[in-house]
Amino acid sequence: MLLELIYKYFISPKYFYMGYNWHPNFTKWIISKAVFVGFLLFFNYMQKRSSFLFGIYLILLFFFYIPNAVLFALGNFPYAPYLSNVAFVSCFLLSPLIKFKVPDVVTPEKFRALIMFSIPLLCAIPIVITFRSDINLNTLLLKEIYATRDLFSAKIAGLNNYLYNFLAKTFIPIALIYFLIQRKYFLVAGMAALLLYLFLISGNKIVYLTTLILVIFYVIGNSYEQKTSRFLFLIAIAFICFPFLDLAFLPEPVLTGTFVNRFLFIPALLTQDYFDFFAHKPLLFAETHFLNFFAASPYNKPVGYLISELYFNAPDSFANNGIVSDGFMNLGYWGVAIFSLFFTFLFALFNSFKVHPGFFGVFFSYIYIMLSAPLFTCLITGGILIFVVYCFTLLGKEKKKELIN
Repeated sequence: MLLELIYKYFISPKYFYMGYNWHPNFTKWIISKAVFVGFLLFFNYMQKRSSFLFGIYLILLFFFYIPNAVLFALGNFPYAPYLSNVAFVSCFLLSPLIKFKVPDVVTPEKFRALIMFSIPLLCAIPIVITFRSDINLNTLLLKEIYATRDLFSAKIAGLNNYLYNFLAKTFIPIALIYFLIQRKYFLVAGMAALLLYLFLISGNKIVYLTTLILVIFYVIGNSYEQKTSRFLFLIAIAFICFPFLDLAFLPEPVLTGTFVNRFLFIPALLTQDYFDFFAHKPLLFAETHFLNFFAASPYNKPVGYLISELYFNAPDSFANNGIVSDGFMNLGYWGVAIFSLFFTFLFALFNSFKVHPGFFGVFFSYIYIMLSAPLFTCLITGGILIFVVYCFTLLGKEKKKELIN
């Protein structure tokens, strides 16, 4: 209801040029509420079977279902994107039924800390050599962001591009949380400083927020359920305050536009656009890493630029697509089903590892990446496959401790 009010009074009037409609449809509104009540009925089922999967379930409702439901009901958007997101979240209800027998591989304690520290340090050396002191302190104040990004794009290339993504999305976040759990605060400060350096050279706001998100999830509760419920409570309070702060102190809805629109409604709107564009012409993995060797794209530029040009009149911008629209883009509705099942099996595997709840912020970051990046990109450059390897080899002791407790 809160997001519906924000959509009516802030998003659709201010950002109508992006394609947000205000055409409420009572039938669709009833459908969206009925489906949401149906999802709520599974709360007890998920909560009893796994605190971890229950937390993920709440985040999926927050990121994938609710924004698409608001557009569907109040913007009178088509059924296909909405129902595909319903299918995606519904598929996740199977996750507690999926069990994996995880091999008991435990790296000795004296080597684990060394590996956690050494890998980020070694991977950062080529990047530091390339950029050195090419940092703009104004970036820290979220100023001159685009100038920083242009310089970063001009200098980053090849292996450094992969190393940057691995560092920002996996190596440093995992090491930071690991050292927090071990109470090695000097090393925590070192990882946070390295993450901050990556932001100062790139201007990537997600990197800037990663440290904050990781720390917030680490401190706001002891269990997965506590962390998720308290985080969503804080988000609700923030969403209530943003419109009042925008109206009282800012000439336009900066906070509402930056946070609510950027993190929730834009991914939902882009899902609508991708479904509209590929309604009758899936690409059959023609833009997917490695698989594009077997199929050629029929377009003269990446699809993200085409979507941005067609729907936003911004040919120089790239419109990201998440796991649901990525599945539809590649294989139509079969792709939505296959990618949904893959996501369900992936997090059932993570559930089998029983990693320390302190790492929940890392999982949250991965879900947000999947909201706005293709699946194979998330797995490779997003570092999810690397995290799976970490769970097998470096996080085993945390698993044993939790089982004993």
